[in-house]
Parts: sequence; C-alpha cells; structure tokens
Amino acid sequence: MSIFRKLHLNTTIKVLFFYVIFLFFNNQVGAQSKIQQIKEAVNTIQDSEWMKGGSISFHVKSLSGKPLEYGYNEETSLTPASITKLFTTGIGLKKLGEGFKYETRVSYTGQIYNGVLDGDLVIHGAGDPTLQLRSLDSAIVASIPGLKEIKGKVIIDASLYGQLTTPPKWVWEDLGNYYGAGVASLNVNDNMYYLYLKTGSQSQVASIIDIKPKAPYLKVKSEVLAGEKGTGDNSFIFSSPYSDSHIIRGTLPPNRSSFKVKGGITNPDYHAGWILADTLASQGVIIDNNEVKVVYDKNKLPIVKPLCSVFSHDLSWIINKTNKKSINLYAEAIIKTVSINETGSILPEDITSTLLSCIEEVGVDTQGLFLEDGSGLSPFGAFSAKHMTQYLEQMTKDAVYPSFFKSLAVTGTSGTLKYFCKYNNAKGKITGKSGSMRRVRSYAGFVKTSNGEILVFTVIVNNFSCKSKQVRKALEPLMDIMAK
Repeated sequence: MSIFRKLHLNTTIKVLFFYVIFLFFNNQVGAQSKIQQIKEAVNTIQDSEWMKGGSISFHVKSLSGKPLEYGYNEETSLTPASITKLFTTGIGLKKLGEGFKYETRVSYTGQIYNGVLDGDLVIHGAGDPTLQLRSLDSAIVASIPGLKEIKGKVIIDASLYGQLTTPPKWVWEDLGNYYGAGVASLNVNDNMYYLYLKTGSQSQVASIIDIKPKAPYLKVKSEVLAGEKGTGDNSFIFSSPYSDSHIIRGTLPPNRSSFKVKGGITNPDYHAGWILADTLASQGVIIDNNEVKVVYDKNKLPIVKPLCSVFSHDLSWIINKTNKKSINLYAEAIIKTVSINETGSILPEDITSTLLSCIEEVGVDTQGLFLEDGSGLSPFGAFSAKHMTQYLEQMTKDAVYPSFFKSLAVTGTSGTLKYFCKYNNAKGKITGKSGSMRRVRSYAGFVKTSNGEILVFTVIVNNFSCKSKQVRKALEPLMDIMAK
C-alpha cells in the first residue's frame, strides 16, 4: 500500500472516530436538554396551587438505547386506578394465550322429543364476562328444533366461582353501579341494567319511570335529587353482593323527562337464568312456573347430557375491549381465570398474589407493589411509576407484545385517550392507558417521538384539590415535551 493510501485511510478513520464522538455528545446534550424540559414540566405540576398536599410519581425511559431517563418520586407507591389493567391484560395474554376462549356449556336432563324438553335445562357458567343473552338463547333454540316447552327448571351451574363475585376491597359506593359489577360464574350482557328517571326542578327527588330488563325481584329506591342546571350525572347506586335492593343517590341533571343511568346486577347468576327463561317465554316457550335454580356446589348438580356450547371471542379481542374501554368486569374475569389456571383458587388473596407472582416473573421488582384487584377499582391498590415502566419495558420483549400493544388507546384518537392531547404535538404519538378515580389521575404507555425514538413512561397523580379535567389539561404539556 502506498504512503498516500495509508494517509488517506488514517484520515478516514480519524474522521469516522470524531463523527462517532460528535454523535455521542450530541445525543447526550439532546437527552439532557429534553430531561431538563421534562423536569421543569413535572415541577410546574407539583408546584400548582391545587397540588398542595398532592403527590406525583413519574418515570420515563428511552427504549431506543439513548441516554434518556428521568424520575420524580419514581419509587413512591400511589393509588394508580385503571392503569392496573395493564398488569392484568398483559399477564392474561402471557398465561392464557392470545387464542384462549371461554366456553359456556349447556346441557339437559331427561329427554327431548317433538320440541319438548322433559327435564331441566342446565347452563354451566365458565366465567365468560362477554357472554350475550342473544348468543346463549340462539344456541339453545338452534339445538332443540321447534322448542316449545321445558317441563323442568332452568338450572344455573354457578360452582366455578360460587358466591365469590366481588373483590373485598371495593367500596360500597361502587358496588351497585355498572362499573362495579362483580364477576360471577355466569355473566350476561355485562351484568348491567338500565334505570330511567324523570327529574324535576333543583333539589326535587327524581322518580323512576322504567327499569330494563324488567326483573320482578330487582327493587330500586330513588333518593337521587335534581342538581343545578348544567350539572351532569353525579349519581351512585348503592347495593351489596347478592342483594336485590338498590338505592340511587346523588344528583342528576334537572328537568329531564327520561334520564338513563346504568346499574350493576348484584346477583348475576340468578339474573342470567331469569332473563334467559323470560326471553324463551317471550318466544312462546312454555317453562313450568318459570322456575330458575342456582347451584353453587357442583356435587349437587344433576347428571346431565351435553346440548351445545357458546364460545367467546378470543382473548386478544377481549383484552382490546378491556384496555380501550377500561372495563372492570373483563379485567376481573381475566385475572380470576389466570388464578384458577395457575393455582386452582379464586380466593381474593390468591388472585392478587398470583398476579403479583406473575409480574415478578416478568422481571419487575415487586417490593412496594400492592394489588387488591385486577382492574384498579379498589382505592387500596398502590404502586409506583417505576413499577409500571419496568413492566412495560419487559413486555416489549415478550411474544405477546404485538397483541398487548394493539389493545392500547392512542392519544387524540381512540379509547380512553381519545380526548387527551387532542390538540398538541403528542396527538397520535402516545399509545397507552389512562386511569382515574376520586383524587387520582394516571397515564402509562409508550411514546414515539418526532425522531422515531421510543420512550416508556408512567405518571400517577394523587390527592389534587381541583377537578380531574384540570389535572388532565396540566399533564398535556408534559406529554407534548416527551413526544418532541
């Protein structure tokens, strides 16, 4: 090699060396600049008048190999609300598989002849939270051509979960509402009913004008008042598991001829059996005395013959609904199913310990991580921003990550993030989940920055003294900075 070629090669190597050094320091400077902006945005929130006595746990980290990581009270455990579902849905996918389906079996006793079932119709609850009445009804009618009479009972096999439907750390204020419906062995139509009320002028008690479905055993008393003009639905339905008595309190918008409120069924197994029998009767099927019997002990079930089955959508579909719509019922069903598969138990303490063990298996340090359910509805659950970012980072390495990521909402576009960051730089760049309850606001997920870098983040805010909407607005500039 000539002396000139050697000089040229040495010069090229030196140029490349200095270029690499330049890129390294440029990335360092860029990361430090962004961290400083993030730090200032978090401090602005913490220093707000409405955050006196409030707390923030925040953590962000680059997953693109860049030196960007910042935390503020990142190891402080706070009440997280619905971002808890990210733990439940990811673990559900890992343990049950994306193609898992619930199977609700239907069987019978006696004989079937000429459209007559001379025996009992038995529905075996499988814990499917998505089961719809129309699917169950259609499967039965299709399996007994010309069905015109059931001479026995409609028996609900509720032995899978017994009477353990609701996590014990849920509060009374939530138990009668649609979002506080417990998971039973047999769930139909999201364990929900609709209450229609007529409201008058401010402070007048609203009157109940209709309940759908019209279940004769369901008794609802109205103590709810008409609120001020311009106020929304601030009502709560109070009840307890397996009670047929509900009370609605709080306030509703004034001067409404028919205002709809969604309630939660507190005796789901019996309710499912009753509305099935009622639906069959409405189609002309004679059912002796419309008798519905719920059996919680599998040893007390009669000997049966198989009739048909109703399958749910696959788990990836269920999880998509769970995260985008933040459905507590679905989240609790998923973690119950995981617990049964992993330990054979659905005792509340076993369900939460199973979830914690699975999170630890993923590679998360669970010290200081407290779970009381799978949905985040309990105000007694607590974890830190770093717990969640560690978990999300580990999930990106798992085979189920594409399905998990697809289930998340997108800022300004879909799900629970549809109205978050709709008018700033972060629109469409953050994929994740929100959480909210009284004095709690949280967000967690992934950010794709303007230069293609991927960040993982979590922010949990507790005990603010303003409206939740104001906290949401205050967090948008932070999201905007991360997305740049």
